[in-house]
Amino acid sequence: MKVRILISFSIVVLLLIFLLQGVGIYRAYCDHVKETQAILDDCFEQSFVEGIGGQINSLPLAVGTVTHLNFMPYSMYLSKKMKESKNEMTLYFAQQTSVILQKVYHAEELPLVTLDTLLTCKLQKKSVEGKITIRKYKTETGEDLEFTQPYASAGIGVFTSRRAFINKEKGIAVEAVLQTPFLWGIRKILLLFLGTSLALGIVVFAFVKQIRSINFQHHNIEEQRNSFYTLAERMKSPVTDLLSDIPGSEWSRIEEQSVRLLNGTEQTLLKAKLEAQKEKKKYFSLKVLPLIALLSALILLLIWTGYLYQDNRKKMGQVVNDCFDNMFYNETIRRMKLYRQINGYYLEKAEKSDTMIFSPYYERQRLALNAFMREKKIALVATHVHVGTEDIREKSEISDNAYYGYNNQNTIDTYSKVPIPFSLHYADSLFIRFLEEHRMPTDAGIRMCRYPSEELMIYTGNPFPGILDLRTNMIALNKDSTVFIEGVVSSTTKHIFSSIWYLLVPLGILFLFVCVCVIFQIHLLYMQYRLKQFQKDFTYAMVHDMKSPLNSILMGAHSLASGKLANKPEKEQKYKQVMTEECEHLLALSGRVLLLTQLDKGHLQLNIEEVPLCPLIDDLTAKILLKAGKKIEFNTLYHRCETVYADAFCLREVLSNLLDNAIKYSRDEVKIDIICESEKGFSKIKICDNGLGIPVKDLARIFNRFERSVAAARSSKGGATGFGLGLNYVQQVMLAHEGRVEVESEEGRFSEFTLYFPVRE
Repeated sequence: MKVRILISFSIVVLLLIFLLQGVGIYRAYCDHVKETQAILDDCFEQSFVEGIGGQINSLPLAVGTVTHLNFMPYSMYLSKKMKESKNEMTLYFAQQTSVILQKVYHAEELPLVTLDTLLTCKLQKKSVEGKITIRKYKTETGEDLEFTQPYASAGIGVFTSRRAFINKEKGIAVEAVLQTPFLWGIRKILLLFLGTSLALGIVVFAFVKQIRSINFQHHNIEEQRNSFYTLAERMKSPVTDLLSDIPGSEWSRIEEQSVRLLNGTEQTLLKAKLEAQKEKKKYFSLKVLPLIALLSALILLLIWTGYLYQDNRKKMGQVVNDCFDNMFYNETIRRMKLYRQINGYYLEKAEKSDTMIFSPYYERQRLALNAFMREKKIALVATHVHVGTEDIREKSEISDNAYYGYNNQNTIDTYSKVPIPFSLHYADSLFIRFLEEHRMPTDAGIRMCRYPSEELMIYTGNPFPGILDLRTNMIALNKDSTVFIEGVVSSTTKHIFSSIWYLLVPLGILFLFVCVCVIFQIHLLYMQYRLKQFQKDFTYAMVHDMKSPLNSILMGAHSLASGKLANKPEKEQKYKQVMTEECEHLLALSGRVLLLTQLDKGHLQLNIEEVPLCPLIDDLTAKILLKAGKKIEFNTLYHRCETVYADAFCLREVLSNLLDNAIKYSRDEVKIDIICESEKGFSKIKICDNGLGIPVKDLARIFNRFERSVAAARSSKGGATGFGLGLNYVQQVMLAHEGRVEVESEEGRFSEFTLYFPVRE
């Protein structure tokens, strides 16, 4: 694999991931800006209304006293904007109340510090970070009248709330300016993204280093092969001389020639060993680094996904709680209407009420508005000093909706002539409607339970929430808090993931990329292991097939030259025979290398002739039986095939190689079947054994040069050696004969090689 292609592909994939993630983060930032602006506006309006409510409660009037009436055009009261937002109406009335408090009750303007404190507390509950500034200014000129601390009016991360009039008649309003920290809200996402990207960058860097190392290792192996080729080619002439010197007993010359050949072999071996030691150190470092980086990337991905899920689940929980609190507030509005019907609390029937206290200003305002209402239709809402519920707000982090709902509920419980019970089914319909408006899952219900035993009384929807279901805050339905309600929303996981798909898609691609990296890492480690094993086997083969024969020749020549065997003719003859066999072995190896070189260069000239098979096979089997150290049984069958057209020398080498392999890679007792037959224009020679067999995964590559199967590697412990040239030699010779070689094998049972020689007229 080319390093440039890998680097280019990795960079393209990483850039694609960065681009998609950048788009996702940008969209998350835009959503965050909208969400922060909405939270600021909502919290500011609630803080203003609460601040004005606090001023009303601070008046020297009895609890429950109706202070005044707020009014608005009836068309505005029925408008879509007012119906969709409770804050819109309460803010409208609060601005009226602010003027009335200053003109009628001589109260001071709402202090900016109070508004700042209330807003800061609410933003903290919403997990919004930043510096708050409350600004009072003239709406006509924009002139600053007062502000709580210096502020930046515009810029990245600066949000300005809607304005609220402290005194609309004078054109004096207040607004909040929120300065958030840099990249607030998406810092964790960016940190996780940068951490994962860094880990992936290290992975790609390590992979590139691995590819370079593998390429360098391939280069070293190629040099090692070339050195082996050169050594084998140069060995033919000296070994031939050694073979001719043995009958003449030229022991000194044989020793000298053997030493030269051994030195050449040692140099090749030493170079291979040094390269193997270098690669061993690299192999360990390049294996650990990407594995650590991959593990880090996977852990960061899991943390990232978990963070996104939990963060959005938390946001979803806040929305669901707001919907539930809004439901509670609106349900108390229903009860307040019933309360007013029962207790006669209406503008035109106020004198009939015996449970409410009315301020003098309210009486004057009521009479004036009664006359005004005969001409124009307006909506009226009474404002009164709240029943003491400030302790509830201080002791528990309840929302404004819940707070106003508790106010209404306490008013009903305190002043109503008859109990007005909570309607679970009406509340359930409200809850689901509010969830729909906020695009939340509508698979929801409400549970009414006893506290603290949580004994289920009545419910709608699922009575038993699951682990992944969202449960709202509990809301008490009586003064002693022995009965409470809570909302349950199911099917939240799908909604959460669908709301952050633009962040999950890049994460999914990132995860796939990491998986591909893991698979690629395994492939690279396997390649490095194969190359390392090849160098090990190659070195072992050189020692056994080249160095050991030369050592045997050198030791035999030295012993014969010393004269120690002069009186032992039988032993002397045995030494000469061993030396001759080792020389023949080296010549066969050299001849095979030269033949493969000629085949590669296209210089091989074959002498094709009709070769009788019976004498050739009989001669080969006889020699094998003579030298074999195992119990071997040959079964030969000729079925209309006594001759083949082939080069006699090459045919002999091919059959010899296949028979040697059958004996090498077998158990102690060997059974070999040799079947010669004709079939559709080909003469076939089958050699089937009962040996170790070849694994299926090795069948596709056993004909590669310098390739040895797993069976060969296993049996090497028992003495089977070689460079992996034999089967490649067989394949090349058969291709040169315009034939082919096929193999069938089952691991642990048999191997069958079939040679196909074309029939000639």
